[in-house]
Amino acid sequence: MSNLKATLPVRRPRLADVASAAGVSTMTVVRVLREPAKVALATRARVEQVIRDIGYVPDLIARGLASNRSGMIAAVIPVLTNSLIAEIMQGLTDTVVPQGFHLLLGASGFSSTEEESLVRAFLSRRVDAIYLSGVGHTAETVKMLQRAGIPVVEGGNLTDDPIDMVVGFSNVAASRAITHYLIGRRYRSIGYIGAFPGNNDRARDRRLGYELAMKRAHRAVDPRLCVETTLDIDSGARAIATLLDRRPDVRAVYCSADALAVGALYECQRRGRSIPDDIAIAGFDDIPIAGQVVPALTTIRVPRYDIGRRAGKMLCDRLAGRRVRSRIVDAGFELVPRASA
Repeated sequence: MSNLKATLPVRRPRLADVASAAGVSTMTVVRVLREPAKVALATRARVEQVIRDIGYVPDLIARGLASNRSGMIAAVIPVLTNSLIAEIMQGLTDTVVPQGFHLLLGASGFSSTEEESLVRAFLSRRVDAIYLSGVGHTAETVKMLQRAGIPVVEGGNLTDDPIDMVVGFSNVAASRAITHYLIGRRYRSIGYIGAFPGNNDRARDRRLGYELAMKRAHRAVDPRLCVETTLDIDSGARAIATLLDRRPDVRAVYCSADALAVGALYECQRRGRSIPDDIAIAGFDDIPIAGQVVPALTTIRVPRYDIGRRAGKMLCDRLAGRRVRSRIVDAGFELVPRASA
């Protein structure tokens, strides 16, 4: 084995090179790569050693052309830094990898046109299935995916008319529930801090849920009580400062993400505001820090990992030719009352 690299041609090693060096047929090498349990242990060990020695990498494009499968599933997400999205992706990965698929990630930056570009790029690489964040997409993205005819799961929100399949929860209902909770605690002047809606249907629906709950309680929705910003702790601090300057009488604030709520909480404490005595704060997502800040955040808990797991199972079932029981899966949410409200 030691002089293999010296005797092989200086080019990308091929399947035939592995077979020749190991003294087996190319079909045996293919079985080692695809169904190793069907190959005798000694033969398998010899082939695997040759693969390591010569640095052979399977040509997935050629394999895909032959089998009409690439072994790759793509996911288009807004950002890579959001812990909610990260847990969904972990659930997706943990489900598809044991089934023989690799996960490709692309971040759209909450841009529907960038999502369209990523979908086009992934389709050109013959991915077997696609996961999309949210349910709002350009007409061209929808058209491309429908033409491609591959399994698609939209996640993190709900719609009655998915491109193919959807698994998530109603952001409108969840937002309405936590706003209703604050109203029920008899807080007056309830403010809202949320992400810019833009191409973000989840942010849009969370503000809508807040407004619907306020209107149902016969409370006016004052634009001065609503601040939209980017999704991070610093932005939450700046947003609550803006809100307090506009409406010093605000007594409760619903933040559409826990990162915003944590920033708001710290800024209130810096200003000497007691929480919840002077001002109550509620968040959304129940990320780990929500239960660790003092006081701990009242928030909405969503089954992040389970959404990814379910999405992965739906994609794998379709790719295996198995029937998917329901194209629309509501994973639900849970209100988690804590000391901040």
